[in-house]
Amino acid sequence: MSTRDTLHAERRLFAVTGLGALAYVGIWPAPTAADTDRTENTIVDAAYPGMSKRAFAYVLRQLADRLDHEADTNDEAPLDVDHLAEADARNTLAAEAGR
Repeated sequence: MSTRDTLHAERRLFAVTGLGALAYVGIWPAPTAADTDRTENTIVDAAYPGMSKRAFAYVLRQLADRLDHEADTNDEAPLDVDHLAEADARNTLAAEAGR
């Protein structure tokens, strides 16, 4: 296995400890061509074997609300939603081109 493949494998290794996990979300940087370049794109993986889709979505919304509240409390600047939408569009185009 090449060094590049090893780096990608290390980035993708994700374990959930405990057998009783109802759900998990993993977020990590997307690989880049040089493996050293910074990226604003991310890979998100999630599973919810112990709950329904609606229950999982509700929990994620509750978590998002809590994190937003903490960010507001700490005077964090709001996200640049337009920038995120552009990144999402790039990811969608890349995924469609790879088909």
